[in-house]
Amino acid sequence: MSKDYSQPFWIEGLVGNNALSFERRGAAPKLWVPSLVEGTLEEVKPGSEVVFEDFDEYEKLQSCPGLAHLVRTTLGDVPAVVVDNHNHVFYFWFEALERGLLKEGATLIHIDQHKDMRVPERLYEGKSLEDVFDYTNFHLNVGNYIVPAQKAGLARDTQFVTSEEALKDLSFASRGNKILNIDLDFFAPELDYIDFELARRFLAAHLPTTSLITVATSPFFIEQGRAISLLSKLF
Repeated sequence: MSKDYSQPFWIEGLVGNNALSFERRGAAPKLWVPSLVEGTLEEVKPGSEVVFEDFDEYEKLQSCPGLAHLVRTTLGDVPAVVVDNHNHVFYFWFEALERGLLKEGATLIHIDQHKDMRVPERLYEGKSLEDVFDYTNFHLNVGNYIVPAQKAGLARDTQFVTSEEALKDLSFASRGNKILNIDLDFFAPELDYIDFELARRFLAAHLPTTSLITVATSPFFIEQGRAISLLSKLF
């Protein structure tokens, strides 16, 4: 298996997102990770393979297909990557650091229904992008990738935007060296009360000083067709 996203692959065993409810999901549960392509938002399409699987609040197993491909693109002239499971952004943050798009100590604007601040069993101590790739896919899950990025020095000041009220706070809008990290589950049906135009204005205020945008379509938390439609409306 290549140590990047040039080829799709399966995650098997008690690792990464596949470790969630592992013993309850069947004899040999596994999850798909799509390959990365470059293009426009037209390449952001639903896939057919299950990328995330867990039990919902009703104890029903949800087997969730994600994207056909992860997509490297631009949004508002800013370099961007669209993924399905949110932990994949950890890799692309470090890749942006290596490519010179980001500097250490970046400001993180996290727009999400969840804070994703759980602490993984071990923090990141690698040295190469290959190490980042392994750590992203086989140690992290969708809820624990921010703390290791902070501890590694990649991200420093973080604004958590988990409510409509937080969209009114533009105190970090003028900062450079900044990541806009968007989970489209922020616009899931249960959060329909959030003013969509306010969210668009928040993003527009940050775009001129943003270095990298990462977007997750989070298939366990929002239907993928809805997520993709919302993404096109946001930008």
